[in-house]
Amino acid sequence: MQGVNSAVTSFPYMRENITINEASVTKNVILEKPTRLELMCSLVINSAMKMEKMEVVWKIDDKEIKNESISRNPTDTKWCSQHEINVINKDDIKNYACVFKTEPEISAIFHLQVPEIHIKSKQIVSYVGDYVVLSCTVGEEKKHYQPSSWAWHTANGSEQVALNATLMPEKYLIIEGPANITKLKILSLSEKDSGLYWCEAIFPVGESKGNVSLTVLTYMTPLKPFLGIAAEVVILVAAIFIYEMISRKKEVQVEVEKELEQAETLKSEDSNGVENSSTRQRKT
Repeated sequence: MQGVNSAVTSFPYMRENITINEASVTKNVILEKPTRLELMCSLVINSAMKMEKMEVVWKIDDKEIKNESISRNPTDTKWCSQHEINVINKDDIKNYACVFKTEPEISAIFHLQVPEIHIKSKQIVSYVGDYVVLSCTVGEEKKHYQPSSWAWHTANGSEQVALNATLMPEKYLIIEGPANITKLKILSLSEKDSGLYWCEAIFPVGESKGNVSLTVLTYMTPLKPFLGIAAEVVILVAAIFIYEMISRKKEVQVEVEKELEQAETLKSEDSNGVENSSTRQRKT
């Protein structure tokens, strides 16, 4: 027990404060290592608060862990309460709240969390036979965190499967770099490599995850819309050509019919002329 207490006292100390007026407030508290954490909440006293004592309840998530009655001094401008916790592992990463028993109740909520994963490119498109590099960063530009280790996972149905670059060096490569960044290089891409990939930053007090969506296309895929348009154009041109051929054929047929009619008319006129001449000769 003495060894545990000694270890706890060696943890870095951190203090977080929330001051509230009339509405509840939530504050994110980011932790990357075991910490002795002091939480302080303060409620500003206004003219409507006539009570001489304030009841305060501390909670972990929805479970009450501490009740406190605060007496008021004439010079006080705030009701204040504090609670100290030892964050040792991920079981201690929870929501801690102090609740002032006013009407209605007002809360100050401390949301403990490990540093978040940030991903610039969450959707990546590449092609069969190529390679791609997936990247994840923990923390922000102004604040870098150092996880104990990184891990990569991929989806196998509804489950996540750990990627082992050591066992498959021809397929996966973990690119070394700053501690707050991890990069996964996937070689010789195939369509089967499409899917979600999770990066996981592992801290002594918890894990943080982010995911990247990878889509692997064949080189013909981008051409499919253009090939479809080209096919439509070919069909349209063929239809116009056939229509023109049919129309031209009809025109030629009409012209032939007209010529035949004219020939028949001329024959008829010639026959009538010969008959009239014979008749005149007989009369003479």
